[in-house]
Amino acid sequence: MKAETAYSVIQALPETEVARLYKMLGVQSPTLSNKNNSKKKPLISDAEATEYLLRKLKRHP
Repeated sequence: MKAETAYSVIQALPETEVARLYKMLGVQSPTLSNKNNSKKKPLISDAEATEYLLRKLKRHP
């Protein structure tokens, strides 16, 4: 079997079976690692940070 054939078979599998296959192979699934790297919401917006800094700087001449 060629790698291209195995790749085609893996692409045809449902996501749960792909995760199971990667677990059986002992490697981290690329689809699972992408989900964990989703963008986090910033604590405060840029505008809020700017306002905060301006208030702090005005207090200290």
